[in-house]
Amino acid sequence: MKIRNIVREQQEDVHIEIGDYEMIIEKRYRVVSFINDLLLGVLYFIGSILFLTDVSQAVSISFFLAGSIMMIIRAGLNILKDLHVKKITGTKRE
Repeated sequence: MKIRNIVREQQEDVHIEIGDYEMIIEKRYRVVSFINDLLLGVLYFIGSILFLTDVSQAVSISFFLAGSIMMIIRAGLNILKDLHVKKITGTKRE
């Protein structure tokens, strides 16, 4: 296992080689995570308003359910946003 630090445009990436694969740790999913958080807040806000009105409970609960699914996606994005694994090509190996 080989670990290298690479500085690119004021951002430090860590490359870890494991056999024929290389794990790259960087910040790639930040914008997707922010959009997900925004949608999550909007879904819960709409669900809360609908829950307080005379709208069917099934409709308001569906917004809460969608928000819960977005929370699961958020957790997955937090795991994936700084972790990437890719195959090392033959010319890249030292």
